[in-house]
Amino acid sequence: MTFVVQALLACFLTALFITVLRRPAIRFGLIDHPSTRKRHGDSVPVTGGLAISLGFFIALAISFHALSNYRVFFVSMAMLAAIGVLDDLGEVSPRAKLGVQVLAAVLMTSWGDHFLTSFGDLFGRGAIDLHNWAIPLTVFATVAVINGINMFDGLDGLAGGLVASILAFFSGYAWWLGDVNALKLLVVLLGAVGGFLLFNAPHPWRGRGRTFMGDTGSLVLGSAVAWFSIDLTQRAGAHIPPVLMLWVVSVVLFDIFTVTVRRIVRRRDPTAPDRAHLHHILMRCGYSPTKTTALIVLGNAAAGAIGTFAWQLGVTEPALFATFIAIGLAYVGLFLYPARLLRRMRRRNGLGRVD
Repeated sequence: MTFVVQALLACFLTALFITVLRRPAIRFGLIDHPSTRKRHGDSVPVTGGLAISLGFFIALAISFHALSNYRVFFVSMAMLAAIGVLDDLGEVSPRAKLGVQVLAAVLMTSWGDHFLTSFGDLFGRGAIDLHNWAIPLTVFATVAVINGINMFDGLDGLAGGLVASILAFFSGYAWWLGDVNALKLLVVLLGAVGGFLLFNAPHPWRGRGRTFMGDTGSLVLGSAVAWFSIDLTQRAGAHIPPVLMLWVVSVVLFDIFTVTVRRIVRRRDPTAPDRAHLHHILMRCGYSPTKTTALIVLGNAAAGAIGTFAWQLGVTEPALFATFIAIGLAYVGLFLYPARLLRRMRRRNGLGRVD
């Protein structure tokens, strides 16, 4: 149970670093100021991602010798944390940040020999092997997941809560597979995220210690989600069906797909930021930030639980995939053009017209 102690240590260290880094953050400009797209009221230190990274690495320091198979994972995380800090300081262009994400994904595939080889049996006709498409699809999927997590970093507790729920499912899968090293990494990272949520999740005891994870956090945590989505599904022998990962990260996938399609249909840059993500829509419907965060995090956790329990009950991969696609189509139909939904929900909540 050493990893439990390490997880608690990661939680403590992350909380400690958030506290200690507050003054240096103000001095060096690692601050998120309010703007037309950021309505958080006060200027808030962006130290959460750096604190998570430091807490995670230090808590694992005594175990590095036993985790040599994950050295590429550690190198990629450190590289993304570094570029994330520079981005949070405003020293990096979006193109450079994307380039580092692609580089981290390429390192994972080419140096770490860690990539998608099969989508599993999605249509009842046998496993869908990727062959020459394995590496390019892995790079694309990794960058998509990283940016999907980043897109949800818009409300207190939202991105951190989503990642915590995903890591919890991954930890359960690692335990089911009997993979002690993967379980240790996941539980310790979950502990670090928990330490961050003490200062980010909306709760009455947070006081004035509020902090954001920034791009440092979303890059690091997004890469971890991408890594273990592959690690747990693309192994010889016992493994997790790849289709389960669609369920566990369903809200992230639905949102990034819907937002991207909406921007393309409107002839806008698919990478340009806006206020059309799920959490923005729910808030415009009249839900409070706290309730919006709870709905999204619990909705994603519920989807993961449904997929996991269905798999354990013997539901086939084709059935799981078909159900996921049906839910996805319903989601896209509801949120691709949300104006009608907004009008209906705002009338029900006694609000004015849609912005």
